[in-house]
Amino acid sequence: MQHGRAMSKNYKKELVIGVIGLGVGAFHLSNSFNHKNCKVKYICDTNKKKLLYYKKKFNIKNTTANFDEVVNDKEVNVIIIASYDNDHFYQITKSLLNNKHVFIEKPMCLSIKDLNTIVKIKKKKPNLFISSNLVLRTHPFFEKLIKEKKKLKKIYYVEGDYNYGRIDKLTKGWRGKIKNYSVILGGGIHLIDLILRLKRKKVKEIITMSNKIVTNKFKKVPNDFAVSLLKFEDDSIAKISSNFSSSTDHHHIFNIYSKNTSLFYSRDISKQYFKEKENKPKIEVKYKYDNNTKGKMLINFFKAISKKNKLIVSENELFYLMKVCLMLVESQKTNKIIKL
Repeated sequence: MQHGRAMSKNYKKELVIGVIGLGVGAFHLSNSFNHKNCKVKYICDTNKKKLLYYKKKFNIKNTTANFDEVVNDKEVNVIIIASYDNDHFYQITKSLLNNKHVFIEKPMCLSIKDLNTIVKIKKKKPNLFISSNLVLRTHPFFEKLIKEKKKLKKIYYVEGDYNYGRIDKLTKGWRGKIKNYSVILGGGIHLIDLILRLKRKKVKEIITMSNKIVTNKFKKVPNDFAVSLLKFEDDSIAKISSNFSSSTDHHHIFNIYSKNTSLFYSRDISKQYFKEKENKPKIEVKYKYDNNTKGKMLINFFKAISKKNKLIVSENELFYLMKVCLMLVESQKTNKIIKL
């Protein structure tokens, strides 16, 4: 394992990083250490055992439970946020106001009001980069799909199922203790992002229905299952289920129906059927998806800051995705169709 680096002569060109939260953040910490242009200066978590463990593992001098200590350090120019969802808004805004680039675990925030505040601050900081860990963007199935999407003529329906299969994350973990936690923002957002990128059309109306049949005895736990419908400006429709209560492992299903072909993806295997040959798939592909693939989002973020490439998820895409998801949550609360 690569350990702490001394400051180089090109220190000002380095990305000096503070990692907030050592759950998923530990994965980002490892990827940051393995990137040549990065120096991790701080790790931050309220769990003292985690701080001590990763301090020793990565030979990090600065450990803290206080986010403000990290964000107020002028040497730090990148903040990686992997804290609890209800902390994201404060940590993003404070980071931007202190001139830090921000890489954030989804979701960015939990309300439209907070999203509007983030957008307003970011407009005043055009030289800063902000991105989110929407890891399915780097899945080889989706990368191939985007490159070849012109072959799909007139997509009229897309469906995605986010089967989390980890109900204890709601009933025993921090998610079930957050007032505004949503399975849409915590899971379904990944598939909504893929659909918005595939369609490249504005959404004109939405609705969400949900229940908590499986977790009914846990009164404070949010609804564990939700189904959302989106209708686009071209009248095509998408359906997304956010299913935390599934009796399955964690996996995703993504199906596309167009005028000339149908494409089905599940468990890293895709099958494509063409209209003239409906009985058998003409193309079947198996994909490899591992931690190296999942780490591409953060590496892309680092390279974008260094002006070596563009963000995989643009700032405008990220903000629009959050708007759509937050309106889906609002529809869930009101049980009404919402026009965007």
